[in-house]
Amino acid sequence: MTKPTTYQPIDPSDLSISNDPYTGRERTNEGKYAEIFCKVKQGQRIVCPPGRAGAIAHAYEKWLVKNLGAKQPVIRTKRACDDGKGGVWWLGEKEAKKPETVWAGLKKAA
Repeated sequence: MTKPTTYQPIDPSDLSISNDPYTGRERTNEGKYAEIFCKVKQGQRIVCPPGRAGAIAHAYEKWLVKNLGAKQPVIRTKRACDDGKGGVWWLGEKEAKKPETVWAGLKKAA
């Protein structure tokens, strides 16, 4: 077991300034999967690495709500399909149905 590192203050003389441009990942409003999400149609499978379907499904659901205006998209996943890869499907939207209660069928007899 290694010993935890102790706090070392940063010496200001170790800092400097440069004109190097930022080369890291830039965030977009669409998301990194937007290119594939735009191409897939309802009912088609998005093939993904095994075990990654949950993360893809979450991103897909958020994308559908934001970009297509889906209110409650129905997304289904499989961790591993017959070909050994994961799968994500958009099956449509949940129907907005009022919940029925046990009291709805009872009426007062006048």
